[in-house]
Amino acid sequence: MSSMSTGLSRQEKRARSSPSVAPLAVPPQEAARLLSLGIWRIYALMRTGELVSYRDGRARRITMASIHDRMARQIAAAQDEGWRRIAPNPAPHRKVRGVGQDENVEARDR
Repeated sequence: MSSMSTGLSRQEKRARSSPSVAPLAVPPQEAARLLSLGIWRIYALMRTGELVSYRDGRARRITMASIHDRMARQIAAAQDEGWRRIAPNPAPHRKVRGVGQDENVEARDR
């Protein structure tokens, strides 16, 4: 390490010095992370036009505006449907070993 070093790795420096301005476009991997979706779902949304993307050299970028628009559409659709109460599934009745086994054996032997 040089005398000017902060003791942080290159990755830590990049992560720490994130810009205060939000990006206008992000790579598909970042869009997948932001939307909590898989990468294949992101590419499917790009194919259908639901997410707007463009090529920058060899890199693919998805506009943040299209990500925000998709979130707004998803929220609007959820509000239109309304909240549905999800009833918990009751636990299946299980036989306790040792109890009632003699009765089953007797019924089977008849």
